[in-house]
Amino acid sequence: MIITRLIGGLGNQLFQYAIGRAITHKNSDILKLDITGFKNYKLHNGYRLNAFNIDEKIADISEIKRFGVKNRVLRKLIRMGIFGYKKTFYVEKPENETKFDPKVFLYQNLYLSGYWQNEKYFSDIRDIIVKEFTLKKSISENIAKYMKLIKNSSSVSIHIRRGDYLNADASLGIEYYKKALEYIRERINNPSFFIFSDDISWCKENLNFIINPIFIESTTSELEDLELMKNVKHNIIANSSFSWWAAWLNENEEKIVIAPKVWFKNRAGFDPVPEAWIKL
Repeated sequence: MIITRLIGGLGNQLFQYAIGRAITHKNSDILKLDITGFKNYKLHNGYRLNAFNIDEKIADISEIKRFGVKNRVLRKLIRMGIFGYKKTFYVEKPENETKFDPKVFLYQNLYLSGYWQNEKYFSDIRDIIVKEFTLKKSISENIAKYMKLIKNSSSVSIHIRRGDYLNADASLGIEYYKKALEYIRERINNPSFFIFSDDISWCKENLNFIINPIFIESTTSELEDLELMKNVKHNIIANSSFSWWAAWLNENEEKIVIAPKVWFKNRAGFDPVPEAWIKL
Protein backbone atom coordinates (compact mmCIF):
# COMPACT_ATOMS: atom_id res chain seq x y z
CA MET A 1 0.00 0.00 0.00
CA ILE A 2 1.11 3.53 -0.83
CA ILE A 3 -0.34 6.39 1.21
CA THR A 4 0.27 9.93 0.03
CA ARG A 5 -0.31 12.89 2.33
CA LEU A 6 -2.41 15.63 0.76
CA ILE A 7 -2.05 19.21 1.93
CA GLY A 8 -1.97 22.68 0.39
CA GLY A 9 -3.92 24.10 -2.51
CA LEU A 10 -5.18 22.36 -5.61
CA GLY A 11 -1.84 22.41 -7.43
CA ASN A 12 0.00 20.80 -4.53
CA GLN A 13 -2.67 18.13 -4.16
CA LEU A 14 -2.37 17.24 -7.84
CA PHE A 15 1.40 16.73 -7.45
CA GLN A 16 0.94 14.63 -4.31
CA TYR A 17 -1.63 12.41 -5.99
CA ALA A 18 0.35 12.09 -9.22
CA ILE A 19 3.48 10.67 -7.60
CA GLY A 20 1.45 8.15 -5.61
CA ARG A 21 -0.49 7.14 -8.71
CA ALA A 22 2.75 6.64 -10.65
CA ILE A 23 4.31 4.45 -7.96
CA THR A 24 1.24 2.25 -7.59
CA HIS A 25 0.89 1.91 -11.36
CA LYS A 26 4.50 0.80 -11.74
CA ASN A 27 4.39 -1.61 -8.79
CA SER A 28 0.78 -2.84 -9.20
CA ASP A 29 0.02 -1.52 -5.73
CA ILE A 30 -2.88 0.27 -4.01
CA LEU A 31 -2.94 4.04 -3.54
CA LYS A 32 -4.70 5.66 -0.59
CA LEU A 33 -5.00 9.33 0.27
CA ASP A 34 -4.35 10.80 3.69
CA ILE A 35 -6.61 13.85 3.94
CA THR A 36 -6.47 14.23 7.73
CA GLY A 37 -4.34 17.37 7.35
CA PHE A 38 -7.35 19.29 6.10
CA LYS A 39 -9.23 18.93 9.36
CA ASN A 40 -7.75 22.16 10.72
CA TYR A 41 -6.35 23.56 7.47
CA LYS A 42 -7.66 27.08 6.90
CA LEU A 43 -5.89 28.03 3.66
CA HIS A 44 -7.18 27.68 0.10
CA ASN A 45 -10.31 25.54 -0.33
CA GLY A 46 -9.46 22.33 1.50
CA TYR A 47 -9.46 18.89 -0.09
CA ARG A 48 -10.32 19.26 -3.79
CA LEU A 49 -9.41 16.03 -5.56
CA ASN A 50 -12.88 14.58 -5.02
CA ALA A 51 -13.97 16.84 -7.89
CA PHE A 52 -11.85 14.81 -10.34
CA ASN A 53 -12.14 11.37 -11.92
CA ILE A 54 -9.26 9.99 -9.86
CA ASP A 55 -8.79 6.58 -8.28
CA GLU A 56 -9.99 7.88 -4.92
CA LYS A 57 -9.43 5.67 -1.90
CA ILE A 58 -9.20 7.49 1.44
CA ALA A 59 -6.83 6.04 4.05
CA ASP A 60 -8.40 5.44 7.43
CA ILE A 61 -6.76 6.34 10.72
CA SER A 62 -5.61 2.80 11.48
CA GLU A 63 -3.80 2.59 8.13
CA ILE A 64 -2.12 5.94 8.67
CA LYS A 65 -1.05 5.06 12.21
CA ARG A 66 0.92 2.07 10.95
CA PHE A 67 3.45 4.60 9.69
CA GLY A 68 3.54 6.60 12.91
CA VAL A 69 4.82 4.18 15.55
CA LYS A 70 6.43 6.30 18.29
CA ASN A 71 8.59 3.61 19.90
CA ARG A 72 12.01 3.84 18.22
CA VAL A 73 12.94 0.15 18.66
CA LEU A 74 9.55 -1.06 17.42
CA ARG A 75 9.72 1.33 14.47
CA LYS A 76 13.12 -0.08 13.49
CA LEU A 77 11.88 -3.67 13.76
CA ILE A 78 8.93 -2.84 11.53
CA ARG A 79 11.13 -1.19 8.91
CA MET A 80 13.37 -4.27 8.91
CA GLY A 81 10.40 -6.55 8.47
CA ILE A 82 11.07 -8.41 11.71
CA PHE A 83 7.81 -7.35 13.31
CA GLY A 84 4.52 -6.21 11.82
CA TYR A 85 4.39 -4.31 8.53
CA LYS A 86 7.62 -3.45 6.79
CA LYS A 87 7.08 0.16 5.89
CA THR A 88 8.77 3.41 5.07
CA PHE A 89 7.80 6.92 6.08
CA TYR A 90 9.30 8.89 3.18
CA VAL A 91 9.67 12.63 3.73
CA GLU A 92 10.85 14.90 0.94
CA LYS A 93 13.77 16.95 2.24
CA PRO A 94 13.47 20.73 1.72
CA GLU A 95 16.82 20.87 -0.07
CA ASN A 96 15.60 18.23 -2.54
CA GLU A 97 12.34 19.93 -3.51
CA THR A 98 11.79 19.76 -7.29
CA LYS A 99 14.65 17.24 -7.63
CA PHE A 100 13.70 13.80 -8.97
CA ASP A 101 14.31 10.97 -6.49
CA PRO A 102 13.92 7.58 -8.24
CA LYS A 103 14.28 5.67 -4.95
CA VAL A 104 10.61 6.26 -4.12
CA PHE A 105 9.70 3.64 -6.74
CA LEU A 106 11.60 0.92 -4.84
CA TYR A 107 9.37 0.75 -1.76
CA GLN A 108 6.21 -1.02 -0.75
CA ASN A 109 4.11 -0.01 2.28
CA LEU A 110 5.20 3.56 1.69
CA TYR A 111 3.90 6.78 3.23
CA LEU A 112 4.78 9.86 1.17
CA SER A 113 5.06 13.30 2.75
CA GLY A 114 6.16 16.13 0.50
CA TYR A 115 5.28 18.13 -2.60
CA TRP A 116 7.11 16.18 -5.36
CA GLN A 117 7.07 18.97 -7.95
CA ASN A 118 8.89 17.24 -10.77
CA GLU A 119 7.16 15.82 -13.82
CA LYS A 120 9.65 12.94 -14.01
CA TYR A 121 7.74 11.20 -11.23
CA PHE A 122 4.66 10.75 -13.40
CA SER A 123 5.49 11.66 -17.02
CA ASP A 124 5.51 7.94 -17.91
CA ILE A 125 1.79 7.74 -17.10
CA ARG A 126 0.81 11.05 -18.66
CA ASP A 127 -2.23 9.55 -20.42
CA ILE A 128 -3.58 8.23 -17.11
CA ILE A 129 -2.99 11.51 -15.27
CA VAL A 130 -4.59 13.61 -18.01
CA LYS A 131 -7.63 11.33 -18.03
CA GLU A 132 -8.02 11.27 -14.25
CA PHE A 133 -7.52 15.01 -13.81
CA THR A 134 -10.80 15.78 -15.56
CA LEU A 135 -13.76 17.19 -13.71
CA LYS A 136 -16.68 14.96 -12.75
CA LYS A 137 -19.14 17.80 -13.30
CA SER A 138 -19.52 19.90 -16.41
CA ILE A 139 -18.44 23.51 -16.33
CA SER A 140 -21.11 26.07 -15.51
CA GLU A 141 -23.09 27.83 -18.21
CA ASN A 142 -21.58 31.11 -17.07
CA ILE A 143 -18.17 30.19 -18.44
CA ALA A 144 -19.23 28.24 -21.51
CA LYS A 145 -18.79 31.49 -23.45
CA TYR A 146 -15.15 31.67 -22.35
CA MET A 147 -14.53 28.09 -23.43
CA LYS A 148 -15.99 28.82 -26.86
CA LEU A 149 -13.71 31.83 -27.27
CA ILE A 150 -10.71 29.82 -26.08
CA LYS A 151 -11.29 26.96 -28.48
CA ASN A 152 -11.95 29.24 -31.47
CA SER A 153 -8.93 31.50 -31.19
CA SER A 154 -5.16 31.50 -30.82
CA SER A 155 -5.76 31.58 -27.10
CA VAL A 156 -3.08 32.27 -24.51
CA SER A 157 -3.66 32.10 -20.77
CA ILE A 158 -1.90 34.51 -18.46
CA HIS A 159 -1.94 33.57 -14.79
CA ILE A 160 -1.12 36.23 -12.22
CA ARG A 161 -1.02 35.17 -8.60
CA ARG A 162 -1.11 37.83 -5.92
CA GLY A 163 -3.00 37.25 -2.67
CA ASP A 164 -0.77 35.32 -0.25
CA TYR A 165 2.23 35.86 -2.53
CA LEU A 166 2.31 39.56 -1.73
CA ASN A 167 3.13 38.99 1.94
CA ALA A 168 5.74 36.40 0.98
CA ASP A 169 7.32 38.72 -1.61
CA ALA A 170 6.83 35.98 -4.20
CA SER A 171 4.62 37.70 -6.76
CA LEU A 172 6.20 38.12 -10.19
CA GLY A 173 6.92 41.56 -11.59
CA ILE A 174 5.29 43.13 -14.65
CA GLU A 175 8.52 42.82 -16.66
CA TYR A 176 8.22 39.03 -16.73
CA TYR A 177 4.77 39.25 -18.31
CA LYS A 178 5.91 41.89 -20.83
CA LYS A 179 8.74 39.62 -21.99
CA ALA A 180 6.39 36.65 -22.18
CA LEU A 181 3.89 38.57 -24.32
CA GLU A 182 6.65 39.73 -26.63
CA TYR A 183 7.82 36.12 -27.05
CA ILE A 184 4.29 34.97 -27.90
CA ARG A 185 3.56 37.81 -30.31
CA GLU A 186 6.73 37.06 -32.27
CA ARG A 187 5.57 33.48 -32.85
CA ILE A 188 1.77 33.40 -32.80
CA ASN A 189 -0.49 35.19 -35.25
CA ASN A 190 -3.28 37.24 -33.71
CA PRO A 191 -3.10 35.81 -30.17
CA SER A 192 -5.99 36.32 -27.75
CA PHE A 193 -4.96 36.77 -24.12
CA PHE A 194 -7.12 35.39 -21.31
CA ILE A 195 -6.26 36.73 -17.85
CA PHE A 196 -6.65 34.51 -14.78
CA SER A 197 -5.93 35.89 -11.33
CA ASP A 198 -6.98 36.07 -7.70
CA ASP A 199 -6.89 39.86 -8.12
CA ILE A 200 -8.63 40.76 -11.37
CA SER A 201 -9.11 44.38 -10.26
CA TRP A 202 -5.34 44.84 -10.02
CA CYS A 203 -4.91 43.20 -13.43
CA LYS A 204 -7.38 45.58 -15.05
CA GLU A 205 -5.45 48.54 -13.68
CA ASN A 206 -1.94 47.31 -14.48
CA LEU A 207 -2.08 45.24 -17.68
CA ASN A 208 -2.76 48.15 -20.01
CA PHE A 209 0.07 46.95 -22.28
CA ILE A 210 -2.15 44.05 -23.41
CA ILE A 211 -4.47 44.79 -26.32
CA ASN A 212 -8.07 43.66 -25.77
CA PRO A 213 -7.41 41.26 -22.87
CA ILE A 214 -10.20 38.96 -21.77
CA PHE A 215 -10.51 38.90 -17.98
CA ILE A 216 -11.89 35.67 -16.53
CA GLU A 217 -14.06 36.79 -13.64
CA SER A 218 -17.30 34.78 -13.57
CA THR A 219 -16.03 31.29 -12.78
CA THR A 220 -17.43 29.53 -9.72
CA SER A 221 -14.10 28.20 -8.40
CA GLU A 222 -10.47 27.48 -9.16
CA LEU A 223 -11.65 24.17 -10.65
CA GLU A 224 -13.28 25.98 -13.55
CA ASP A 225 -10.25 28.25 -13.91
CA LEU A 226 -8.07 25.17 -14.29
CA GLU A 227 -10.43 23.68 -16.85
CA LEU A 228 -10.31 26.83 -18.96
CA MET A 229 -6.56 27.33 -18.62
CA LYS A 230 -5.71 23.81 -19.74
CA ASN A 231 -7.79 24.25 -22.91
CA VAL A 232 -6.01 27.31 -24.28
CA LYS A 233 -3.47 26.90 -27.07
CA HIS A 234 -0.55 28.35 -25.09
CA ASN A 235 0.20 29.24 -21.46
CA ILE A 236 2.06 31.99 -19.66
CA ILE A 237 2.23 30.71 -16.11
CA ALA A 238 3.01 32.24 -12.74
CA ASN A 239 5.38 30.73 -10.19
CA SER A 240 2.46 28.66 -9.02
CA SER A 241 1.78 24.93 -8.97
CA PHE A 242 -1.79 25.77 -10.02
CA SER A 243 -0.90 27.28 -13.39
CA TRP A 244 1.95 24.74 -13.71
CA TRP A 245 -0.72 22.04 -13.83
CA ALA A 246 -2.88 23.97 -16.28
CA ALA A 247 0.06 24.10 -18.68
CA TRP A 248 1.10 20.49 -18.12
CA LEU A 249 -2.44 19.21 -18.74
CA ASN A 250 -2.73 21.29 -21.91
CA GLU A 251 -2.98 18.71 -24.72
CA ASN A 252 -2.04 21.01 -27.59
CA GLU A 253 0.99 19.27 -29.11
CA GLU A 254 2.31 22.60 -30.42
CA LYS A 255 1.80 24.54 -27.22
CA ILE A 256 4.22 27.18 -26.04
CA VAL A 257 4.54 27.32 -22.25
CA ILE A 258 6.40 30.25 -20.72
CA ALA A 259 7.52 30.04 -17.10
CA PRO A 260 9.63 32.27 -14.84
CA LYS A 261 13.36 31.57 -14.91
CA VAL A 262 13.56 32.24 -11.16
CA TRP A 263 10.65 30.56 -9.39
CA PHE A 264 11.25 32.05 -5.92
CA LYS A 265 13.84 34.74 -5.20
CA ASN A 266 14.64 33.37 -1.74
CA ARG A 267 14.82 29.66 -2.68
CA ALA A 268 17.84 29.05 -4.86
CA GLY A 269 17.64 25.85 -6.87
CA PHE A 270 13.87 25.53 -6.68
CA ASP A 271 12.99 24.75 -10.29
CA PRO A 272 9.92 22.68 -11.21
CA VAL A 273 9.87 23.79 -14.86
CA PRO A 274 9.97 20.95 -17.45
CA GLU A 275 12.76 21.07 -20.03
CA ALA A 276 10.40 21.68 -22.94
CA TRP A 277 9.06 24.93 -21.50
CA ILE A 278 10.50 28.39 -22.11
CA LYS A 279 12.06 30.18 -19.14
CA LEU A 280 12.10 33.97 -19.09
